[in-house]
Amino acid sequence: MRHKSFIYNNLVGIRLLYRLFPKSIILYSALQMLHGVSWVLQVMSVQYFFDGISENQGEISRLVIKILLLGAAYAFAQSMNGVANCYGQILNRKVTKETNKILFKIIDQKEAISFEYADELDQINKAARGSEGVFWVSTAILDIVFFYVFYFVMMGWYLFSLAPVLSISIVVIFIPNVTARLLHMISFEHLESEAAPVRRKMDYYADCITGKEYYKETRLWGCGKYFFDRYNRMLKKLNRLQFRMQVHKEKINFCINVLTVSAYGIIIGMLVYYVLTDSISVGAFAAVFAALREFYGFMDEVISERLAIAMENMATVKNYLSFIDPAVREESVRRVQKEDKEESVRRVQKTDKEEAEQIKLPEKFEIRLEHVSFAYPQPETGERKYALSDIDLLIPWGQTVALVGENGSGKSTLCHIIAGLYSPSEGAVSYGGVCRGGRRIVSGISAVFQKFCRYSMSLGENVRISDLEADKSEDRLNQICRETGVVPEWAGGMDGMLGREFGGAEVSGGQWQRIAIARGMYRNNSLLILDEPTAAIDALEEKYLYEEFGKLSRNCTSIIVTHRLASAQIADRILVMKDGRIVQDGTHEELVEAQGEYKAMYELQRQWYR
Repeated sequence: MRHKSFIYNNLVGIRLLYRLFPKSIILYSALQMLHGVSWVLQVMSVQYFFDGISENQGEISRLVIKILLLGAAYAFAQSMNGVANCYGQILNRKVTKETNKILFKIIDQKEAISFEYADELDQINKAARGSEGVFWVSTAILDIVFFYVFYFVMMGWYLFSLAPVLSISIVVIFIPNVTARLLHMISFEHLESEAAPVRRKMDYYADCITGKEYYKETRLWGCGKYFFDRYNRMLKKLNRLQFRMQVHKEKINFCINVLTVSAYGIIIGMLVYYVLTDSISVGAFAAVFAALREFYGFMDEVISERLAIAMENMATVKNYLSFIDPAVREESVRRVQKEDKEESVRRVQKTDKEEAEQIKLPEKFEIRLEHVSFAYPQPETGERKYALSDIDLLIPWGQTVALVGENGSGKSTLCHIIAGLYSPSEGAVSYGGVCRGGRRIVSGISAVFQKFCRYSMSLGENVRISDLEADKSEDRLNQICRETGVVPEWAGGMDGMLGREFGGAEVSGGQWQRIAIARGMYRNNSLLILDEPTAAIDALEEKYLYEEFGKLSRNCTSIIVTHRLASAQIADRILVMKDGRIVQDGTHEELVEAQGEYKAMYELQRQWYR
């Protein structure tokens, strides 16, 4: 059934490409057909030329015409070869751009919790690899039908007109070659499934050695050799998988080559016999003899290269095609077709499906969580370990809420649930009566997380990226930066590049944190979440920043996650979390007076400042 899977996925890929670029795919097929015709015309012109020489009775004009026709046939064949290959390269770049765009949109539509699953990460890794080969693999059938098959059929007809046994022998040779390539496809499909998780681990260990995020601690602890050993083990495992397949491949190739050489010799022998018995002309002998090299070259190309590479890489392309849901694929293709193909920068139009995945929040709303529980995936054990358990919570509009508690108490997870990044495992979340369900929320919510992103872009882009549809005036940008303590001179101005990846300025961790906070403030929002955004800022700067934050958050609901209880005092309400539950709820004064977790933490922190 593997060959059926190969043909089916090829047809699915062709359908996808046709919906993306219908005219281009038709033109590509027509060029391949003309390419095949050009080679057959070249063979026929050789016979015409040599027959003309043997039959020529001194008429130079006819001989010149035959020479010109021969030259024109060769020129046409070489021109079509160049045009077809060049157009294929151009179309490949266009297709890869669009297939990557579809892939990125499918990934962007996934909930954040998907990235907690190792299997999901493997699927994304395999789909990304398959996206790069969609064109060449999916057009394998087009190439085979419109170039190779068309060429072989016409050559077969030509050889049959000379001697039927010549064309029949060629057909027989194809059967074992195709069978061998089917075995290749099965082997490499298994290899890709085994190799994907090994490759991802190998890349991760390499990043632990060379990546910017890890290099400081890796060198400080002197554990570079430890990660190199792990990288080396994964590399050896990957090499063993590939070596095993290469040995298997070369065994099959050896048998195919022996068969091909034997067939080549047999056909030459038959040609000699037919010319000696006057069954074919000298011109036909010369034409077929000269064409045999190209004929078997094309046969080897279609079997050993085009079909073999397509079958070997079909596993990755199939991963791509199966990764994108058919309904989403159709919607994504329709979206791409609506774009202006002549623009250098294409803007993606929002579709009804995208709108359905976003909830437009009311202007002023309360947040309600009813019996919300959440468990992170535990694929190894199959058990459900709850990070949140049976949370009931109501946050009125405009209230500032502080979440405090020990590490691992569930504060950040609760923020992710409220922000719409994670769907609750149990229970429901609603905003002003609008139930979130399983859909994402994007508009109207802003957040600054402790592990914020450091984008290698200009300072202005680092701030503006949170709300690309907002007012782009410099005054608003400068105001937000002033209020959050971001100094344009850090990057040499708002247009100055940040990050060393592209030759920009590198700023301190605290400065990066201020930029992340400015990014969160810049976004037009009705709900603002700060998940320990001031961890790299000292206490005095934090006090100043929270005072400014209090001013900025007057017209929205805000949630603050902090370990410093002094900062939590600016909140209207403080929630104390422990073991995934809310164990206390009240103002600072109420919680200090009560016996419980908050008072114990407050007394402990107060001792630090005595």
